[in-house]
Amino acid sequence: MKQEEHEKAYKEHLDNLKKFIEESIEENQRNIGYNVSQGSVELLAIYLHKLCLLQGSGDQLDHRIFKNKALIEKKIPPKFPGKNRILKLMREIELNRNIICYGKRKPEKKIEKMIDDFQELRKLINKSINKNSKNGRQRN
Repeated sequence: MKQEEHEKAYKEHLDNLKKFIEESIEENQRNIGYNVSQGSVELLAIYLHKLCLLQGSGDQLDHRIFKNKALIEKKIPPKFPGKNRILKLMREIELNRNIICYGKRKPEKKIEKMIDDFQELRKLINKSINKNSKNGRQRN
C-alpha cells in the first residue's frame, strides 16, 4: 500500500478506538484489540515509508510477523531509529491480540495495558518522525 492508504487506515483505527473506549473498554475488548493491533501495523508502515524503507504498494506488513523473530528479521528493515523499542511494543501488542480478541472476557486492566502499549508506540514513532523531519532526513 502507499503511504496515503496507510494513513487513511491508521486514522480509521484511531477513530474506532476512541469510540470503543468511550463506549466501554470491557464491552468492546475484541474491537479494541483488533484496532490496536492493526493501528500499530499501519503506524509502523507510515513510519517506514517516511524513512524511505518501504516502497509503494509492494511492501505489506502483517501483524503476525511481530510474534516471530525469524519473520521480523526477514520482513522488517535491519536498522531504523527506535527499532528495538518499537519491535518490543509491537510484540507485546501482538501477543495480547489473540488473548483479548478471542475467548472469554478479560479484566479491564489487561485491555488498558494493550491500549497503553499502543499509546507508547504512538509517542515513540511520532517523536522519531518529528525528529527526522527537523533533521532533514525525510525524503518525502
